[in-house]
Amino acid sequence: MNLENKASRKPAQEWGLDPLFWTNVKLFVGDLHHVLLNETGSVLFIGDQRVVRTVEIVGIVVSVDKHLAKMTVYNVDDGTGVIPCVEFTTQEEQTDPDVRKTHALGTTVCVEGRLSTFRDMRELVTRNIRAVDPNEEALGWLERLKLRNYIMQSPVQT
Repeated sequence: MNLENKASRKPAQEWGLDPLFWTNVKLFVGDLHHVLLNETGSVLFIGDQRVVRTVEIVGIVVSVDKHLAKMTVYNVDDGTGVIPCVEFTTQEEQTDPDVRKTHALGTTVCVEGRLSTFRDMRELVTRNIRAVDPNEEALGWLERLKLRNYIMQSPVQT
């Protein structure tokens, strides 16, 4: 069951009044493939006109692609879908490859970042990616289901 997504009718200067705007909203990967992005791609709309800037997903790394020294792309699967998570390298990591840390296949990771579209495909540009205990994935499912119920039951005040 996907969330019913609608674009916000509120003016942009009022988006920050919703507490979800300032947090990493815990969503399923399947939801990320169905959310609406605004024209600039800087925010997304979930549920009944909720405006979100950053999201958090928890899943298992199913592939790792290193693109030159510029970035690493992790494909993360949370059970509802797979999404590429792009981690750009710092200047220090580009000059000294030994500093660069990657996550192995099968590692359970928590990814925080913003959703974007590149070549007509959704991807998550990471701000933080860290390995977590596999039990956190199960806890993450419960948190995401609770947030989904909250979003569906409490419309934004207009």
